[in-house]
Amino acid sequence: MAFLEASYDNKNWFALPTPNRDNFSPTYTHLEKSYRDANGGFHRDIIRRNLAKVVVGWARLNATEMALLQNIYNQNYVYLKFTDNYGNRVTKKMYAGPLDGKTRYADKKTYLLSVRTDVQMNFIEY
Repeated sequence: MAFLEASYDNKNWFALPTPNRDNFSPTYTHLEKSYRDANGGFHRDIIRRNLAKVVVGWARLNATEMALLQNIYNQNYVYLKFTDNYGNRVTKKMYAGPLDGKTRYADKKTYLLSVRTDVQMNFIEY
């Protein structure tokens, strides 16, 4: 069993790269539609409470691992297995947030990117 596992169909599971020890955070958030009215009053409408949110970061990813994360980002949703704040192994239907990172090394002959660092992605319950 991997630290993080994902599936497109909730049947065939594959391991995600292991995140940095200091950059994995299962949290909870809520979906809201907040706005200010014409008088400047703030209205906070909570649409859905306690959505799981998993913030993940990696230090060194190769091209294959980065392509896997890019493919997950391109999906409408993915199933994610992770350990929540209560110590339970849970499966949630999630969508992937922005995939950010820096390229550390590039091959000067082929221009292929070899190592990505400071890669960040979050998963939010669908």
